[in-house]
Amino acid sequence: MLLWYVWIRLVDGAWHRLDEISKQLRLPSNAIEWAAKFLCDKGMAERGFEEDEIRLHQGNAKFEDAVRALSPSTKPSK
Repeated sequence: MLLWYVWIRLVDGAWHRLDEISKQLRLPSNAIEWAAKFLCDKGMAERGFEEDEIRLHQGNAKFEDAVRALSPSTKPSK
């Protein structure tokens, strides 16, 4: 749910400050930081020149992709 709440704040494609997201959601800043780092590490979002800003990449990023990135692969290993 945390990832979805952060994602919803970012869908407009604008730059958002992590501390503002934290205040809006009434969640600890370290939780917001984790979600932001996850989205950036998976190539779905980018950090601004100032580390406390984030936005989703314009284009084809979908929340379903973020969920898939969280889930372990269901393919059997050979």
